[in-house]
Amino acid sequence: MNFRERAETNEQQAVGQGEAVSQVDTTEKLSEAEEPRTSLFAICWLGIAAIAMVGWICALGWLAWRLADWALF
Repeated sequence: MNFRERAETNEQQAVGQGEAVSQVDTTEKLSEAEEPRTSLFAICWLGIAAIAMVGWICALGWLAWRLADWALF
């Protein structure tokens, strides 16, 4: 069963149940949805993760520098 057949089957079921399928109704329902709120906890968690990532990058860079210094001199 392909996508078009499934869509037609869903529309037939909706019409059979007495409901009309309309994209306009769906769009109106989506526009009335509440905007997602930003969470202070999520922002803090991302900040901590970013600091940890920068720390790891600096540690790896320092280690690579020391290894190159040891290998070349």
